[in-house]
Amino acid sequence: MPFQVRPAPELAAVEVRLWGQLAIEELRRLAAEAINLAEQTGFRRALADCFDYLGGAALGEVFVLTEDVSAHAVVERGIQAFITPRHAQTAAELEFYVNTARALGNRVQMFATRQAAIEWLNDYGAATDWSEQRRRSC
Repeated sequence: MPFQVRPAPELAAVEVRLWGQLAIEELRRLAAEAINLAEQTGFRRALADCFDYLGGAALGEVFVLTEDVSAHAVVERGIQAFITPRHAQTAAELEFYVNTARALGNRVQMFATRQAAIEWLNDYGAATDWSEQRRRSC
């Protein structure tokens, strides 16, 4: 599989790494593994390293996946930081996911570097109370 999902206790986050192309079935499997790990660990933050990700799913499929992921209770209270893919077309596809997730009420952001993503997670991910995080972001 062209992805890895693991706990990152040092970040109190679920860490995901994607590479190559992923079909929608693989993206669904990735999302399910990340959600299951979040439920097991209690982590409400996710760091997704998409630097080597090459896309693969159609935008309509990504929209449906985003709705499915956003409907899950663990993710609703969570925060997701994405490291931008190096390929411009794939970055635009990921931006579509991020914008859709935001429109559905999720706290999601894209970053050029891992360090910037971690700093943001530490800023907005420290509080476990979702309403407190919303107040801080206004």
